Amino acid sequence: MITVEHLTKRYGEFTAVDDLSFEIEEGHIYGFLGPNGAGKSTTMNIMTGCLSATEGRVKIEGYDIFEEPDKAKRLLGYLPEQPPLYCDR
Repeated sequence: MITVEHLTKRYGEFTAVDDLSFEIEEGHIYGFLGPNGAGKSTTMNIMTGCLSATEGRVKIEGYDIFEEPDKAKRLLGYLPEQPPLYCDR
């Protein structure tokens, strides 16, 4: 189970994610839908520990992604649209 509680991300005066809460249960398939700039990628980057949150918490099977990142990340798999890999140049 993944639990997101009161997640908020601000960049100065701009709020990218505002007090988002939800649970993802095992055995189900979920998706984020919304227009560009709605906070989908920001939320996923926070959930996977690639980006810090301004407020809130994310738990993966009970492990807080910010307090126990190694344990939480072992339970996740995520491939973003633009993977953070070295370019072949």
